[in-house]
Amino acid sequence: MEQLKVKKKDTIILNVVIYLGLTFFFLYLQHAYRHHLSPFSLVYARKGLELFWFVALTLAVASILVWKHHRYALPLYQLSIFLVGFKVVEGLFIEFNKIIVLATFFYSVISYFLYQLLRHYLELASVNPNYAPSDLFKPLLRDIRCRITSGDTVVTGTLTNWDDEGCFILVDVATVLPESVDVTVFFRDREFFQQGALVASTPDSKGIGIKFERSVKDLNVFNWSEFMEIVHELGYEPKRLR
Repeated sequence: MEQLKVKKKDTIILNVVIYLGLTFFFLYLQHAYRHHLSPFSLVYARKGLELFWFVALTLAVASILVWKHHRYALPLYQLSIFLVGFKVVEGLFIEFNKIIVLATFFYSVISYFLYQLLRHYLELASVNPNYAPSDLFKPLLRDIRCRITSGDTVVTGTLTNWDDEGCFILVDVATVLPESVDVTVFFRDREFFQQGALVASTPDSKGIGIKFERSVKDLNVFNWSEFMEIVHELGYEPKRLR
């Protein structure tokens, strides 16, 4: 997957970054509680950073990668959660504590569900090009052409990824587009029209991710929902067309 410039951050991204910060606070608090120390002591705060500096570094790197929608965001999230969990469990082997066990259980559950939400979001077509700069072939074996318009600007391109909520398009000519765009997909001698917002782009502006507005079927105009129904019935999937 190519690295992207994401223009609109989803709520899950902000929540995960905040959670990673709170994760270090959880590790810090349980260590203070286990050793009967005040977490508000400056002396212990410095001691905590000395003890868990590598955990803090891992969490900071994971937060940056998640914020940037980096391809290694999920593995770093998993590593940071595992590292904190390991340090907490390590302390339990030294001194068992029921409250810390209960807190660790909730920590694990919340971490798991946030991971699932983050993975689902990063797999959305609008932030997943489905091709890499090193690809020496067309992103898809079957071209599904489309046109992006915004005011007087008209750009043509090819769908490289799609789902119910959006799509990713490899444009023929790199163009800087505004946030609000109209997309027309040409498929089976029909035109499918949908309005959307540009949420991501590749550094060279050759690829753009678009998130569509939710809309119902229209009797007069074919829209994205109808296009998705047709490609599903025909078995067209981005992964199978590579």
